[in-house]
Amino acid sequence: MRRVLVTRPEPGASKTARKLRQMGLEPLLLPLTRIEALPVELLGGSPDFAAIAVTSPNAARHAPPELTKSLSGLPTYAVGKTTAAVSRAIGLNVVDDSAGDAAGLRRVIADKVEPRSKVLVLCGRVRRDILEQGLVDAGFTPRLVEVYDTLSTTPSAAEAAAVLGETPVDVVLLYSAFAADEFTRLLEKMDDLTAFETAAFIAISARIRSHLPAPYSDRVSVAAEPNEEAMLSLL
Repeated sequence: MRRVLVTRPEPGASKTARKLRQMGLEPLLLPLTRIEALPVELLGGSPDFAAIAVTSPNAARHAPPELTKSLSGLPTYAVGKTTAAVSRAIGLNVVDDSAGDAAGLRRVIADKVEPRSKVLVLCGRVRRDILEQGLVDAGFTPRLVEVYDTLSTTPSAAEAAAVLGETPVDVVLLYSAFAADEFTRLLEKMDDLTAFETAAFIAISARIRSHLPAPYSDRVSVAAEPNEEAMLSLL
């Protein structure tokens, strides 16, 4: 049975593990990051937003109910189908989930939202500025609301060894550049790297490759689309 290392944070890691078992694979759970909700100051007055942009499932999952209730009537643009499902579950009015990534989300909003409007962006503290800068360049006024942070779990070499066991890992799943950086730090802690000697790597985006050292960076396959379904299709 092929062994697949899952590095994403919970609750996603356990969901991925269930999918892998259904595929006849052995999941190894070693989250390299964790998600922590941030305190959010509720919006005062009447900001007059034209739309909401949701950048990830965690952005929807950690949005305060008081905030989402006040915004439930606004058209919501989700970065993908999983984000859309979580957004709908908290009461947001998702009208589009076709973007795929931050650049796509900017294009969808530019195409469907009144120009020069205010857009509320539910996001994490750790992010690239592709969406916000893209909205500004397109003439929108984005209001960023950071609802969660991504933090390192910093597993020790002993903790990693307990998960990996004595059998080589066949595939490592990497969902972010942050996780790839944490994986590299983990490698530096480990005295014995034979577990990864022949491992293949599946990344959610091409950017992740540059965050891995050789020879691992030479073994990266990139998902055709930035989502888990595309990643798992490569197994």
